[in-house]
Amino acid sequence: MTRFYSLVFIPILFAVGPAGAQTVLPDTANVRASVQDTLKRGTNASVDTVVNYSAKDSIVYSLRTRYMYMYGKSEMQYQTIGLKAECVNVNWDNATLIAHGMPDSVKVDSIIGKPIMRDGGEEYKGDLVKYNFRSRKGRISIGNTQMDNGYYVGDQIKKVEPDVLCVADGIYTTCALKDPHYYFGSPKMKVFVRDKVVAEPIYFYVADVPVFALPFGVFPAHGGRSSGLIAPAYGNDNRFGWYLSHLEYFWAASDYWDIASRFDIYSRGRWQNQTDIRYSLRYNFGGSITARITSSPEGEPSDPMYNKSRDYYFNITHGQKISPSSNLSINFTFMNSNYFRNNSFNLSEILQQNILSNATYSKSWESTNRWLSINVSRDQNLITGETNALLPSISFSQGTIFPFRKQTKTRGYSSTPEAELSFVEMLGFGYNANFSNTSSKVVDSAFARSSTASPLHYIKDYRRGDAQSLNQGVSLSISPKLGYFTVSPSFSFSDARSWSQSESSAPNPEADSTYYHRTDKNKVIKGILNAGVSTSTRFFGMFQPNLFGVSAIRHAVTPSFSLFYNKQIYGTDMQKYAMTGSLNVGNNFEMKYQRGDSAETEDKIQLLNVTGAVSYDFARDSMKFNEVQLSYRTDIGQYLSVGGNANYNLYEFDRTANKGIGARVNKLLLKERGKFGDLTSVTLSLSTSFRGEKKQRASDAGIPGSVLQEQAAASGEGSLQPSQKKIYYSPYDIEEADFSIPWNITLGYSFSQSQPDPRSYNRSSTLNASLSFNLTEKWQVSTTGTYDLITRTHYIPSVSVTRDLHCWTMSFSWYPTGVLEGYRLELKVKASQLQDLKVTKQSSSRGYYGY
Repeated sequence: MTRFYSLVFIPILFAVGPAGAQTVLPDTANVRASVQDTLKRGTNASVDTVVNYSAKDSIVYSLRTRYMYMYGKSEMQYQTIGLKAECVNVNWDNATLIAHGMPDSVKVDSIIGKPIMRDGGEEYKGDLVKYNFRSRKGRISIGNTQMDNGYYVGDQIKKVEPDVLCVADGIYTTCALKDPHYYFGSPKMKVFVRDKVVAEPIYFYVADVPVFALPFGVFPAHGGRSSGLIAPAYGNDNRFGWYLSHLEYFWAASDYWDIASRFDIYSRGRWQNQTDIRYSLRYNFGGSITARITSSPEGEPSDPMYNKSRDYYFNITHGQKISPSSNLSINFTFMNSNYFRNNSFNLSEILQQNILSNATYSKSWESTNRWLSINVSRDQNLITGETNALLPSISFSQGTIFPFRKQTKTRGYSSTPEAELSFVEMLGFGYNANFSNTSSKVVDSAFARSSTASPLHYIKDYRRGDAQSLNQGVSLSISPKLGYFTVSPSFSFSDARSWSQSESSAPNPEADSTYYHRTDKNKVIKGILNAGVSTSTRFFGMFQPNLFGVSAIRHAVTPSFSLFYNKQIYGTDMQKYAMTGSLNVGNNFEMKYQRGDSAETEDKIQLLNVTGAVSYDFARDSMKFNEVQLSYRTDIGQYLSVGGNANYNLYEFDRTANKGIGARVNKLLLKERGKFGDLTSVTLSLSTSFRGEKKQRASDAGIPGSVLQEQAAASGEGSLQPSQKKIYYSPYDIEEADFSIPWNITLGYSFSQSQPDPRSYNRSSTLNASLSFNLTEKWQVSTTGTYDLITRTHYIPSVSVTRDLHCWTMSFSWYPTGVLEGYRLELKVKASQLQDLKVTKQSSSRGYYGY
């Protein structure tokens, strides 16, 4: 049993003993006590708060010398300071302590219980610790501490102020080994706790070999953001010469916003700047503003073909929860058409053809089924330069309401079963309205001449268009239940009005100073009546084989039929009525599987989903059946996914029709040839993936996987929150290798064929694979590839080899083709705070530049 003592009672216990005697508290399972200067001999010796301490072996206290000796896994807690050591000696007169370890009785030349001191969130380790409670100053001999995933080690660590440490012959590293692979060394270091470490001079060592020296160095000693200059990297670019890259200053203005501005400067005149502003107020709003500008010269200023281009990129994002029922979301991008092609190393960006920008405000009203949306958007075509803008689009919708149903004071609508509702109570009404204002701009450029004798002229043709439209509609619906069928009639009326104006201008090839101008205006009004009815049901079939663990197989059929009619009853450009009927049949096959090791657990397995659909257009003059559509999907034991679809045309193809070109004619194949239809298109896709069992850490051995997942979720390791955004990105950034997965392979096959004309077809057949595997526990190879079975060609985007070097990572990437063609070899430190500490060798005709 653990015994508790307080030094308040020590004089009573010692009253029967000789003066000046020592007392030894017995060797129990654990000895604990606390003191608050109850035996003080003067004001200067006071300890200003409670000191809690304990020892596994014994505690010896001397009344004469006021010394206390603690033996065996000793622990002390004083305010925010905690101490653990094998032995702790305390002088209560001057409020000082000395902590140290003891020789191991089993292992020769081994010390157990070396002091570990914690102050706030920092931890200090050493061979000998001296500390003064009053001044809160101390000294650690051959000590080390860990801050922000970095380790600070010194022969002598002296605490001169509550948050200031002086370190003699100190080193800084992120390598956790006793003999680190690399470190920064300095004869003098000053550590500002939870702020920074300043050292002068500083030497960089790899395997204890000095590599370079600097007159001083500053290192982070805290987590989170901090203002300061980010060291640049230097190198040589194939096109623009020597460079300084990401020369950046980061300013953490407050807890709510920060700004960073970075420059890349090249010896041959190229420069680029990126400025980022980020802001956030948790649970309210957050966003960012990014601006980039690049100046790139081509050739020398004296060259006749010398050219200097300027590219720009601007992006703003903002998300705000204005109230529980209203939100604002903005993501707008402005850039010139050549920015990605001239500056990006991301293949998806280089191939991107459009930039979409969007800003949306949405508002809903609780318990009213009503919402409002205001949207502004912009679509920029990077190939043609065409832009289309929506300025703005306003939509309002009143969802279906049932005004004739009885309401109660406590629960709103009554809970009367639908089967007991009257016809009037089932009537539902809805309303929607949309107003939009669109604007478009097109610029066409070409060389042209007015006659064969005239010179070529570079002509730009400008076309601009603006249009406004207003659409409103009311709807009436009812969904009675007729036995096993659900019937849903609907009726709606919509009024659509639009106004448009377009302008175009182009230069006159005969005279460069004159332009042709043309303006067109148009107005359209339409009133459209819509009516329809749909019905659906569901029935099942069950088969119970009770063989091989299969207890039941169920087939669920969900047929539905709908008929819709619409007619324009007034307005301009009167159109013919439209009437369409469609039939859809869904089939779902499921199996219940009884596990052999359990009498209660049953697994439900999806075997196959097959859907067929066909529609009939009553308003057409001929060939009223549309193509029959079939789709299917299945997962085989969660290892193989299979899916696809097929389309059938029910009409005969006449090769002599349409002046010998050939076309479908109004003759059903089933009637003419006894054939269901022609297969006009088919697709098939298969995919599977396998991976080796993830290796557990030694500390996790024997722990069930479900428990590890719960622990990861509790600690945030399994969180779906995105990781902290890097300060900057390399053009060759790749996903970090996961050495805990011994191998991972993904295989896929896709086939498609389109054959609207039976005489010819377009076919594709492709194999896709991605593979990563560990040659050893420290070597990993990864690659992706595609093989075209039609053209018998293959494409390998990249091959990567990664070597885990403990606190370093070596990676080699080879790009056989494309804009990144070449190789890249990089050796870098793993720690994110030292992401610029790396050596890179690469070959690329495109160069290094880019964001």
